Amino acid sequence: KSRFKSDSPAKMAEMEELQTVIDSCQQMMGGGDYAGALRKAIAKPISTKDQKVKEAAAKNVCAAMAKTGIPKFLEECDESQCDTLMKYTFKGMDIYRGVNKGKECAKFLKWHEELVKKCGLGVIMRAMVDKKC
Repeated sequence: KSRFKSDSPAKMAEMEELQTVIDSCQQMMGGGDYAGALRKAIAKPISTKDQKVKEAAAKNVCAAMAKTGIPKFLEECDESQCDTLMKYTFKGMDIYRGVNKGKECAKFLKWHEELVKKCGLGVIMRAMVDKKC
């Protein structure tokens, strides 16, 4: 059952799709497949203006990012996937700022570092100008 509510049929469909992705990712993470969950979570970024939906999607991605081996995972990512990961890195830093005395933010800074190492500084600019995610 979806945790999202909406009067718009289009928005409900989008929310149901997100709920399906979240459920699938949680099942994968429960089985220890964090990299698979992360791949699934970034495969089709949510493009909505609804902040609750965006935050739920971001928390799903961030949960998978927290336990995924960064360098190995990034070896298999193309530029578009890296751009999406950088967007979620920024979103994660925003959502979790101040949590556990910054320890959560440190995880995202490591992703930031590795993404810049792989893609160069352009990944930062592309993530900042594209407002999806």
